[in-house]
Amino acid sequence: SGETVHTVTAVGNAQLDKLKSFVAIRERNYKFLVKVFGKYPDYFRIPVVLPDARPQWQIFPVTIKKNPLFERLELVKFLESNNVQTRPLATGNILRQPGFTKIPHRDTAKSYPHTDEVMEGGFMVGVHQGLTPEHLNKLKDVLDAFFKTKLTP
Repeated sequence: SGETVHTVTAVGNAQLDKLKSFVAIRERNYKFLVKVFGKYPDYFRIPVVLPDARPQWQIFPVTIKKNPLFERLELVKFLESNNVQTRPLATGNILRQPGFTKIPHRDTAKSYPHTDEVMEGGFMVGVHQGLTPEHLNKLKDVLDAFFKTKLTP
């Protein structure tokens, strides 16, 4: 109905008024998470922003590098058990999915180590404007606690 359209438009317009502040908060959260995960460069690949780019962050993707200390499931379980939400990445080596085994441009002779790494070690954490510095510090503290158990003899 016309009334529903007007209501949806009004809600959308109200959100547009907040857009600049949402973008600023998401950028702040992204920068914080770069420092948090960047503290452990031997274990994580994190997003890097190119000089002329200004992404609008929806999530913060993290890929665990192959290492002898832990795998994705162990870290994700630790984060989740300490009330830090994570989500799996819905990307990686799509050529390994059954629906793509017979596509004409598939190059089975090639190896795709980076996409395999994302598929096996990727997850994401939030970066949205609802996260406060307290939430982000909690993530930092939980990640540091995880590494304390792994790196302390």
